[in-house]
Parts: sequence; C-alpha cells; structure tokens
Amino acid sequence: MNILLINPLIRERDLPRNIPHGIAILASVLREKGYNVILLDINGCRYSKEEVRSRLKSLDYDVVGIGGLIPVYREVKWLSETIKAIHPGIPIIVGGSVGFSVPELVLQRTGVDIVCNQEGEMTLPEIFHAIETGSKLDSVKGIWFKKDGQTVKTPERELIRDLDTIPFPAWDLLPMDVYLNNPVVGVGRDIDFISSRGCPYQCTFCFRAFGRKYRPHSVDYIVEAIKFLKRDYSIDFVSFQDDEFIATPKRVEEFCERLQRADIRIKWSATGRVNLANRELYKRAKEAGCVSISYGIESGSQRMLDSMKKGVTVEQAKEAISLNREVGLRLPTSFIVGMPGETGETAWETVEFCKETAIPLKGLMFATPYPGTELFEYALKNNKIKGDIEDFILRLGDAVDFTVNLTDAFTDDELIALREEMIEEVNLHYRPPSPEEMERFSIELYGEELYRRAQRQVELPAFKKHRELHGFNE
Repeated sequence: MNILLINPLIRERDLPRNIPHGIAILASVLREKGYNVILLDINGCRYSKEEVRSRLKSLDYDVVGIGGLIPVYREVKWLSETIKAIHPGIPIIVGGSVGFSVPELVLQRTGVDIVCNQEGEMTLPEIFHAIETGSKLDSVKGIWFKKDGQTVKTPERELIRDLDTIPFPAWDLLPMDVYLNNPVVGVGRDIDFISSRGCPYQCTFCFRAFGRKYRPHSVDYIVEAIKFLKRDYSIDFVSFQDDEFIATPKRVEEFCERLQRADIRIKWSATGRVNLANRELYKRAKEAGCVSISYGIESGSQRMLDSMKKGVTVEQAKEAISLNREVGLRLPTSFIVGMPGETGETAWETVEFCKETAIPLKGLMFATPYPGTELFEYALKNNKIKGDIEDFILRLGDAVDFTVNLTDAFTDDELIALREEMIEEVNLHYRPPSPEEMERFSIELYGEELYRRAQRQVELPAFKKHRELHGFNE
C-alpha cells in the first residue's frame, strides 16, 4: 500500500521553521510496518495551489493522511476536497489538533473520512490495516469516522507510556536544508525537537494535545537523536519545543552531563516555567551549551494570571527574569491581552511589569479561543463566537491576529488599539542593546564561529526575499 502523508501550509507570512514532528514520526512508524510512504511537505517547500494539485494528480497513492494544528483547517478542507475531486474513492485520514479538537465538524464539512484522536503511532497502522483488509473500523480504538451518514466514535486508546519506543522522525523525507537554515530560536543550522509529551498544568487558553500526564523521552533517546542529527545534518543548535523542558531537573542535569561527556558541541534553548526557575540548574545548563530559556509570562496582573489558571505569581515571573539575566541566558517571553475579565487596569499592569523588568513587549498575543481549550468553551457559553463555528475556525491563525473579543470592557476596535498602545508604551521605555552590545553578547552566548556563520546565513536569498516581502528592508 502506498501512503501519502501531507504537511499543509501554515504561517504563510513567515519562513518555514518548525519541522512537522508528528507526521514525520508517523512516516517512520509506517515504514517500519512495511508501507511505502510519500511525504508531501507543502509548508516546507511552499508549493503553490497549482503545484499541489499537480502533485496530487501525478503521485501514486492508495490512502492519504493529513496532520497539523487547528489553524490549518482551511488547508485541510481544500486538500481533502481537491483529493476527492481527483480520486473520489481514496480514504483520507486527519490527525493532530486540526482533527481531534473538532472531529464531527471535520467529518461533516470536509472530504475527510476518518479522524485520528490524539497519538497516531499505534492507531494509524491499524486504520491502514483495516482499509487494506476490508475489516471494520469499529474495532480500531481512538478514531472518529463516517458510517451510513452518521459519525461514529470508537473507545479511547491509551496514551503511549514509553516514548522511547517511537522511532526518530523520518527527517530524510523532509526538505531539511529549508528548516535548518530558518532558525526557530537559535542561530546556525537550528533544528526544533520535542523531547516529551503532556503538560500537567491547567491554563485555560492552552490545548493539551497529549494529555496532562508528563511523559518524557529518556536522555539516551535525546542524545542519540542529537548525535544522528549532528552527523547526518551538521546541526549547530537544538531548540527544545516541549511544553515544559525543565519540568524534571534531574533529567535536565543528566542531559547536560551526557552532552559534555560525549563532547557534543551544540548550543540549545529550552522552554521553562517561572515557578520552576532554578539557579543551579540554569548554571549547569549554560555550561552545557544552553543559551536561552523562554517563558510564557502572559500577564503582569495577578488577577489575570489567576483567571487563566496559570498557577504562578507575578513575583515568580520577576524572579525568573532576574535569574536568567544573572546566569546569562536569553529570555524570550510571551504575553496575552484580551482574556475574559481584562480591563484597562489589568492591561496596564502588564505594561508596568514590562517597564519594571525591562522586557520588550514583542510577543503580545490576543487571547484566542482555540477549539479544544477551556477558553473555547467559555466563548461558546458566553456567545462570544458569533455565527457558524466553521466560519470562526476558517478565520483562525496565529494569536497575533485578532479573531474574537472575549472581554466585556472593550469594543473590538478598542481592544485592537489597546494592544498597539501597550506595545508602544513599553517600547518607549525599553532601550534595545546597541549593535556593538548585541554583537558582544551574541559572541559570548553562541561563540564567535557560530555567530559569524549566522550573520552570513541571514544574507541567503530566502532571508532577503522574506525581508523584502514584509518590508523589513525599508
């Protein structure tokens, strides 16, 4: 059986940076099962609609799998309808949050036949076996599918307990040079990597795709993956994109020790949580090549943090920022404006927080109720989403774009203006480092060789074209 896996277009305004881990891992799993896998990476290759249609006509495949986040719903709809127009009898399976956050909508409004719920490594091979043998889908756990015009949901499947049983992603099926030369966080040939699944916290705006139980890969698995990537793809930098990389300090310490013992010379960044910031751990991480620990701070208002169920305090955020600076780690941050209960007072508490801590308010996002989140349920219950749900989902993109107003204190125009005012006010008081200071800090952080290579990298044609398209050269 020939299986076509598709990674749809996402964040068209940005360069392709994030490797499609989920679909690349599934490609490895399916190859191990003996299937012939074709991976069409539309996002990485930035194919036009005409090019995609041409490939869908010319490729030889018996079944299609599409995956991605909820903002790719529009692409999933177009792809599934296009495939059905070309090959009406081809089964189409969708996974990732785009599928299992709104499975019934996907099955009713698109050309999709089956939705895979949560992790697909065990489920997808069973689906394909059922299709291949003509068996009933009812016996496959963890799916939604169409049957006699109705939507059927099978019993849930247990999450994978040992993530080390999962093979490495099929990096060889991806346009790796595209991803490696468009850094996510770092510099040089930067690859993003997910070393755990699950998040035990309860933030109302977050979609927990892999449940609340934290399940990490072993340090052995991570180190072997990095060795492979360094040997075969000459990576310089690893951006860990876990929900919480530093959740288990013992694992981080072991990882640092193993990196140094094996003399693996890379730089890396990680995600953190302000209440878990740890001076000794951060020092150890920096010794082992860590250059950045990022935080989702979200708000400078304790009232808003509590309403988000963030489980942290404003003081913990201030302490974490101070600690990063003390140790010498970069600290990318993100904030949210427009959560339920947001007022001018709470918004300005965020502004004052940024001014006090000298944090630029770059990553200020609108509160966005993505399907599958508690915030989405709030928006539905309180009639914040007007009209048809599919129309709303078709408008969803990154949270820097305004989609819906969840506040009672502002009109839509006022909320959009508030975000701009907050950014302007903070930036008036924020003195960015001079070019000389930035160069000195970057060389200290990354090393001169990697820093100079990154400087040459931004002069590549892809970077120049991106800057021209979006006015960065003006």
